[in-house]
Amino acid sequence: MFDYVALSGTTEDRVIEYVDHLRQHFVDPVRIGDGHYLAPTEPGFSAAMHRAAIDTYRYPDGAFWAADLAAATTKEHG
Repeated sequence: MFDYVALSGTTEDRVIEYVDHLRQHFVDPVRIGDGHYLAPTEPGFSAAMHRAAIDTYRYPDGAFWAADLAAATTKEHG
């Protein structure tokens, strides 16, 4: 979207990466229409994440990383 709006003004010969598997983490997930990103309907970049996702995946102290560290430590010592 940034490329189209601020740089090139075209979608010709452009490719995007669509990460649908991450949509559950975002308050207002990305929407695709006719093969193009759709502009957000609310102000901002649609980058706001749910608090639970932030708490889980925040590096290095989120629950995901703590569990990963615990598993690695157990593997080293056991």
